[in-house]
Amino acid sequence: MKTSHLVRIAGSLGLYRLARGLTRDHPRILMYHRFSDTFHPEHTLTEAFEAQVAHIVRHHRVLSLGALIERLRAQRPVPPHTVVITVDDGYRDFHDLAFPILQHHGVPATLFVTTGFVDRELWLWPDRVRWVLDHATQAPERLVIGATPVARASDPWAEIVSLLLALPDAQKHQEIERLAETLGAEWPEQVPRAYEAVTWNQLRTLQAAGIEVGGHTHTHPALPRVAPQHLSAEIRYCKQRLDHELGERPRPFCYPHGRPVDYSEAVRDQVERAGFSGAVLAYADGARHQDLYALRRHGSSTNAFQFQKAVSGLEWLGRCVRQRRSAR
Repeated sequence: MKTSHLVRIAGSLGLYRLARGLTRDHPRILMYHRFSDTFHPEHTLTEAFEAQVAHIVRHHRVLSLGALIERLRAQRPVPPHTVVITVDDGYRDFHDLAFPILQHHGVPATLFVTTGFVDRELWLWPDRVRWVLDHATQAPERLVIGATPVARASDPWAEIVSLLLALPDAQKHQEIERLAETLGAEWPEQVPRAYEAVTWNQLRTLQAAGIEVGGHTHTHPALPRVAPQHLSAEIRYCKQRLDHELGERPRPFCYPHGRPVDYSEAVRDQVERAGFSGAVLAYADGARHQDLYALRRHGSSTNAFQFQKAVSGLEWLGRCVRQRRSAR
């Protein structure tokens, strides 16, 4: 029997409750991206999100990320069983679908927005890849990203995105344009509604209702692969746009993609110098929240098992154990 199946059974018999008790003093930061009323493999179903928020309200204390950072910086006690809800990118579906659920339950959250996306200067580059693949009019014998052939698959999107992430940022965009030309896909004049960002007016409404708005760069690059002369501008201009449109206040930051390879000490220092109050990554290990500019997060989604592992603290406990074993 697989370990995951055993954990599911044990969870229903009290393991999640035990994990909550053992991790009561370690805040969990949950990470979401997109929301949908109907099934989509990359979105969180609103029905599932509603159930998750209700569960969090029953068993946890919810803080915004900024409130957690403020307490950690001042070395003030954090309430037991604290959970933070964060959402990346700034898609319109957060405003339309997730926000009403949060508002109904009186729960705060932190939304990280890509300011160039909100400004309608661009659409997020993984969506451009998806658009190209969905609207191809030509079928070449093989596709190449950089110098690497793409494996034949029914949906090569994930592999193409992974290959693009490894490239310097400027080359990444060149490769996307070349991919569109190779597949005979033409760009629409405007961002399709399925990939649309929130508006600044919607962000003002969200902020007034208690949703914290944080920064996610201006164009959503993998920051270590941005040319040094552009790195500071990506981060600082994001902060300037947020302050100009929404008013000056402490705001946290989210590293795009957020894997270990998408973060560096140089990038961290630029985020701090830009005036952001703290920052989150997109993975969790066994670390505690010691560096306010490298806070770990747990992924959540429609999958109830992943949500329960993350929110109960069971996932964090497991990674603590693995980290200690590997250190021996």
